[in-house]
Amino acid sequence: MTSPTNPHAHALPALAILMIIITGGLLAGMDATAKYLTFEISVLTVLWGRYFFHTLITFSVYSVKERGFNFLRARSPKLQLIRAGALFGATSFMYVAITKMPLGDAATIQFLAPVLVTVISGIFLGEHVGPRRIVAVVIAFIGVMLVARPGSGVLGWWALLPLITAFLLAIYMVMTRLIRTKDDPAATTFYSTAVGAVILSVAVAFQWQDLSAFQWLLMFTMGAAGAMGHYLLVKAFHSAEASMLAPFTYSQVIGAIAWGYIIFGDVPSTWSTAGATLIIGSGVYVWWREAQLHKAHKAKA
Repeated sequence: MTSPTNPHAHALPALAILMIIITGGLLAGMDATAKYLTFEISVLTVLWGRYFFHTLITFSVYSVKERGFNFLRARSPKLQLIRAGALFGATSFMYVAITKMPLGDAATIQFLAPVLVTVISGIFLGEHVGPRRIVAVVIAFIGVMLVARPGSGVLGWWALLPLITAFLLAIYMVMTRLIRTKDDPAATTFYSTAVGAVILSVAVAFQWQDLSAFQWLLMFTMGAAGAMGHYLLVKAFHSAEASMLAPFTYSQVIGAIAWGYIIFGDVPSTWSTAGATLIIGSGVYVWWREAQLHKAHKAKA
């Protein structure tokens, strides 16, 4: 998870950290709700509910906040489409993954994404990637192997799904970096899920399932959790330095493990815990290293 940073707003760092932690709990709870719903209805319907209600809430809020629909104008529609497509693909693969494996394991592998941003930025944006960050990426992949344990028969090929999710989320994060100076944050926030909502609304019409009142409530809850989580994320990264907040984004992994235990009785294995430690440690190091390089660059300027 990443977002633009406002260098002039650092008055409430403690509140920003709290918002990041709440975001982690909300997004992990959203995924747990999705997993629960897939026991009764199709993944496609669950995906539709998550995207439709998220988009509906975002549209309603910005229509009132902006007093009109100017936020619908995207100055970089191609970049918006690529970014939204990456998020849509990531969510789709993740929701299939959590039907086949523990929520905490899937979330752990998914959080390889911040480390992969380093690789993608080096290849496609020409950013310098030093040996220390390369080592961090390798260690993070070792962490993924510990969680997935290929050949053990525990997760099998299903572990590839959250790994693909991580790659797509890394693309999403890189696109966020590129687009933040080209488009209004309101437009970027709205189009993050609007594209997926349109696609899913067409697709779900061909295999619609009747839903109970409780299932409708859970679908709305997913959308509300997603909308609130992303709103708090943006607010937090506009209130404190990204380098300070980044480690706390891993609260989503802890939240996923907690929700997985409470709702589904999933207990993380020693291997999964070790893998999570390596992935989170590598991610925190990459963020810390980027912060140090940024400070050094500013000092020379």
